[in-house]
Amino acid sequence: MMNNNFSKEITNKLNSFFADGRSPHAVLIYGGSEDERYSLARLTAKMIVCGEQDRTPCDTCENCRKADESIHPDIITVTKPEDKKSFVKADVKKVVSEAHLTPNDALKKVYILSEVHLMSEECQNLLLKILEEPPTYTAFVLTSQNANAVIGTVLSRVVRLNLGNASGVEYSQKALDVVSELATAVLSPYEYDKIKATAPLDGNKKLTAEVLELFISFLRDAIALRSGGKALLEDFEAQSKEVSEKLSLGKLLEMYDTVCAIRRSLDNNPNYTLLSAILCVRL
Repeated sequence: MMNNNFSKEITNKLNSFFADGRSPHAVLIYGGSEDERYSLARLTAKMIVCGEQDRTPCDTCENCRKADESIHPDIITVTKPEDKKSFVKADVKKVVSEAHLTPNDALKKVYILSEVHLMSEECQNLLLKILEEPPTYTAFVLTSQNANAVIGTVLSRVVRLNLGNASGVEYSQKALDVVSELATAVLSPYEYDKIKATAPLDGNKKLTAEVLELFISFLRDAIALRSGGKALLEDFEAQSKEVSEKLSLGKLLEMYDTVCAIRRSLDNNPNYTLLSAILCVRL
């Protein structure tokens, strides 16, 4: 069974979307962490494909079982390619085109569009076409760091579910200090400043993981600001604004991908000194 560790407030709001046998055609989940957003998106998709109208999700039907096992043919997750900085038009066009194909098993099929703050305005406008007049058997679940990264015309066609401020996570003062140094160093032309900023991470896995998580959030804020959205981390509001103004969107997305890749490799790579060096070189 899919875990549901969300607050009662979030669960009640989600359930309200499905009250009286209703099923939303488009949902935007924003705020919180990336993992929280995706987990809630999967739960929402499960509720949409569930075969029980009176109790959703029923957790007993075949659709629920397949959703729990991530093998449901009518739940399709679309993300930006790993080797790209953002969503590509071809993938969005494919969603728009294939949205008209009927479901395989369920009465509805669901597209999970993950992290649409990394989708250009052009791609969001392409998506708008299908959101305006979706087939009755197709639904969409979008996730985004914040609602402000989504264009207004798309926002007007979705129901929204706010997971809250991701900055509510408690970080150590040491991690805050290191990220502050990194935020300054990425604007410096001197390699020494990056080496100095990452020096405290040498051999410290716990601090490295904490700094990487926080720096990813910092970069997301800078990307959001660059795209006309708002920052979530109050501790770095001024720095994220400065970075968003001085670095291009392409550079910010490149840095974001780099730090995310290093964070993913952290658990499998015991050489933390090497990871710190890679971080210095690629920022």
